[in-house]
Formats: sequence, structure tokens, C-alpha cells
Amino acid sequence: MKQLHIVHDISVRSGGLGLAALRYAHAVSKAGARVTLFVAKRTSDELDFQWGEEQFAVVGSASHSCAGGFFGQVVAIRKCLNENEFDIVHLHGTWSPILALAAYMARSRNIPYAVSPHGCLEPWALGHRKVKKQVALAVYQWCVFKNASMLVATAVQELGSIRAAGLTGPVAVLPNGVDLVAEPKRRTASDRKILFLSRIHPQKGLCDLVLAWVRVRKPGWRVVIAGPSEGGYEDEIKLLTRTHGLEGDFEFPGLVLGEKKERCFAEADVFVLPTYSENFGIAVAEALARGIPVITTKGAPWQEIETHRCGWWVNPGVDGVVTGLTAAMAMSREELAEVGARGKKLVEEKYSWDQIGRDALRASEWMLRPIGFRPQFIDIAQGD
Repeated sequence: MKQLHIVHDISVRSGGLGLAALRYAHAVSKAGARVTLFVAKRTSDELDFQWGEEQFAVVGSASHSCAGGFFGQVVAIRKCLNENEFDIVHLHGTWSPILALAAYMARSRNIPYAVSPHGCLEPWALGHRKVKKQVALAVYQWCVFKNASMLVATAVQELGSIRAAGLTGPVAVLPNGVDLVAEPKRRTASDRKILFLSRIHPQKGLCDLVLAWVRVRKPGWRVVIAGPSEGGYEDEIKLLTRTHGLEGDFEFPGLVLGEKKERCFAEADVFVLPTYSENFGIAVAEALARGIPVITTKGAPWQEIETHRCGWWVNPGVDGVVTGLTAAMAMSREELAEVGARGKKLVEEKYSWDQIGRDALRASEWMLRPIGFRPQFIDIAQGD
């Protein structure tokens, strides 16, 4: 089977979508498909990958020139489709006009396509910049969704949002994966750290984290807020910490990659993601894979944190974050290590990319021949 996956970009600053698309496409190729990942906007700060396998290729339009603009992207996708006989096209993301044109080009060639919305139909996401998204839905995005042969959700929670939006086509529920860490490095310094590592964006609930810290701050504990700032939002969070006299309790290392990222994880006693909306929350999985207890909200589809007792799954908002922080900070290092070990076991059993790639390939095979046996992770709306 030959598949074409398309994503806007795989920049290290683009958040989890680019990473998820890259790893998903590669996992499908490892499972047995020949996969081409088309990156519409090539950048100089792309995620690091050095796989170089015959079954997997990353291509795209020219970068850093006028040929890399929208028109160049359209020409490059058309050329890619004309020069190959793809069985399936898979679009990663929503709202991008280039993805909508790619869907149209696939349909015009009678190639079925799948769409991974990556959380774009969650209520919070739809409400953010609401007018622009309503226009996009009316002009092109709804048509892209309705004509897709399959949508791919990363959790049952996202499946519910897709159905609530009125989409009735098949939906495969396939989580994002995470790279397993054999022996995570952990430090034993006297000070304790709570780590946030994600985009610094209003969606992530960082104001709630600062206001919660006003109520729970404890000598010997610090908060690290790591990640790329969007629209200068980091400055707003820094101002909030100064307003409450907390600037000495917070660190802002910025975007961290490679060894710096691993050092942040290694120094963390607890990981926190006080988000309002996530379709998956790859940073949660990364923390669990390293044996770090997690505090996140019910805006993220991580009820397993509660059922597997590997952290705290709390209500969004200041009170919920206070509840999680209070419980975590009351534990000894040994008790937190036991909580973290349960999270690491959960990731090893359920969130390996190899298993997700095999399931994704099964979903693609059923998408081409839906009269056969339907995998249990594919949902069919009632009445279909």
C-alpha cells in the first residue's frame, strides 16, 4: 500500500501536531506501507529525524523562497500526486487552505483520504478565534470533513467532539505514541521541581498554574515553565508572577530540545499540564514514559492517570490545579517514584509507536475495503 501524508510543517515550534504527523507516518511505514510525508512548509528548524528508510520519505515544496509560497505548495502537491499512484492520502491538521486543496486534488483523482483533526474540533479550540473558524468551516473545512473516507481521533474524548460536531463518517480512535525510555535519568538534588513543558499559550492554563501557586507554594519547591512562547504570551505569565511576588519561584528556560529537554525531565519531581483542551497531550505521555507523576486536567483525555494511579486528573481551573499540586507536594520522593513507575508501565503497555503503526495500517486497509471485518477501534455512527 502506498500512502501520502500531508502536514503544514514539522517545525520544532509548531507544537505536537507536526511531531504527531511525522511519527504517525513513520510508524505506518514500519508496519509495512510505503509512505511519503509531504511537508507543505519546509523550515530550517524542523524536528530531527534520521531514519532514511526505503519505505519512508519526507518531501515538500521549496523553502526560503517565493517558490515555497502557497502557489509553490500547490504545484508541489499536484506533482507528487501525478508522479505516484497513491492508494490513500492522509491529511494532518485543520483550517489550512493547502490541506483543503490537497483533499480536492485527492478526490479529483478518486483517491480516498483520511483526516486527523488533531483536536481542532474540541469545544475550546472551536471557541478560540471563533469567527475565523466559522468562516473556514463554511467556505471549505466542512466539505473536507464530510468527504473524508475516515477521520482519526487520538482518544474517545475527541471521538465525542467529532460526533457532537455532526460528522457521521467512520472514525478510527488511535492514540499518539511516545518513544520508550529504558532508564530515565533522575537527579537527587535537595530542591524540588514542578515542570510544565509545552507551548506557552492561553489554552494551556498557565494563568491557573500561577494563581494556584499563590495558594500552595512551599519552601524548597520551584516551577519550571519550558516551551516556545506564542504571541508573546510568556511575557504575560512572567508579569503575573511578578504581580504576585513569585518571580523567584519560576524559571523560564524557553524552547528546550535534545539534552536540554531531557535535563528538564530528569530534574522534575512532578509534571503539570493545566490545559483547557487537548486532543491527546503528547507531553503527558513523554513525562509518564520517564516515570514522572503527572498532574493534568479533564481538558486532556487522560482518565488513565486516575485509573492507573500515576498522577492526578483534575478539573480545569485554579481549584483543580491546587488539588493536584497539594496532593503531589505532600508526597515523599519515594512515594512519587512509585506513582511514576505505574505511569511508565502504562506507556510501555499501550503507547508504543510500533503497535500504533500496526493499528493505523489496519485502519487504512479497512478504509479501502470497508465491507470486511471492522477493527474494534473504528467507530461507526449509529444509523450508518
